[in-house]
Amino acid sequence: MKRGLALLGNAVVWSCAPPAHYEPPSDLRGYELVITRDDSLGKGLANGLRHRGFTVRPAVRGGSRPAAYVLVFTFRETEPPALTWLHVRLADTRTGAILRAVSAPLDSLGPSATDRARALVDSITASPP
Repeated sequence: MKRGLALLGNAVVWSCAPPAHYEPPSDLRGYELVITRDDSLGKGLANGLRHRGFTVRPAVRGGSRPAAYVLVFTFRETEPPALTWLHVRLADTRTGAILRAVSAPLDSLGPSATDRARALVDSITASPP
């Protein structure tokens, strides 16, 4: 009886265990992109990426296709000319691997959030070298 329960317990544990091997998609289009920003830049990025055929959603959700989180942040230099840089990173939510990285001086991307989003989408979707 104990042996049967042990076998049943092992079967349950192994059937619930996550897969031992994760194979990330070979192309960015294999990912669902997660953009949690609700500001004008985040909305512009989401709309631009959707327009380019990507699936974009507002939150990470378990049990779905591979996802890439879109992280946007700024950095201001302390030395003159003290540029403010806008950085975008797309990271695989399962491994943390950076899939795409874009950095540019904020003032070179255009005066509005729409212009900036358009420039960032163009850079993100460009084929990597």
